[in-house]
Amino acid sequence: MASLNAALYAATGALWTLIPITLFGVRFWPQVFVPGAFAVLFGPWVGGVGAAVGIFIADVVYGHHDALLSLLVGVPSNLVMFAVLGYLSRKPLKGMGRLGTIATGVAAPVILVVYGLYAFSGSTLAMVVGVAAVAVVLVAVPYLARSSWAEVQAASSIGLAAGSLIVGFGIVAYSSFFMMPQVLGLGSGALPIVFAYGTTLWTYLSEIPFLLVLTPPLVKAVKATLPSLRIERAQASKSRNA
Repeated sequence: MASLNAALYAATGALWTLIPITLFGVRFWPQVFVPGAFAVLFGPWVGGVGAAVGIFIADVVYGHHDALLSLLVGVPSNLVMFAVLGYLSRKPLKGMGRLGTIATGVAAPVILVVYGLYAFSGSTLAMVVGVAAVAVVLVAVPYLARSSWAEVQAASSIGLAAGSLIVGFGIVAYSSFFMMPQVLGLGSGALPIVFAYGTTLWTYLSEIPFLLVLTPPLVKAVKATLPSLRIERAQASKSRNA
């Protein structure tokens, strides 16, 4: 399953060549819903390892072509992102533990908006606030509606926030020791630490809508064709309510 995850992630990632948008050295990357679904369905190791291998293939074959940058930044960020997502979304939570997870998932975009208020203005700020508000709603509403998807949405926000931080600060650290790939257009010198916040913000806000909106229906579709996964989820739900 990890191999299938990696293959599908790398294959869908090739669609980036049709919409080659890059900001702060990070690609516009809606394909995150693929490993997101694998993480929810099959757990943290399948989600994390598959995403790590998939992003490495994508980086080297049709991305920035810098294997070292991918190994030091792209691979660990995807590994952590989807391992966290898979772990939290499948972990039986109740009471304050569940509430704390939801609150953390809501806090991630709110904190980023606070930074956006400091760093941006005009239409850019409006876009940042708008996307973050959508993320807050998509994380909070399932919990308020007592939906079984509440943990998945919160876990997606938390996992992506952790991965985005690794990307942001990882790129800055990498630039301090190695030459950045020319294709990223980031120059040849060390990037300032403030650059890490912009990279983190872009990574999170450009990916969170797709992770929150596309992952649940994909998971539902797979469960509809694989009854054993529905049974496994039902058993986990009983354990949580016990």
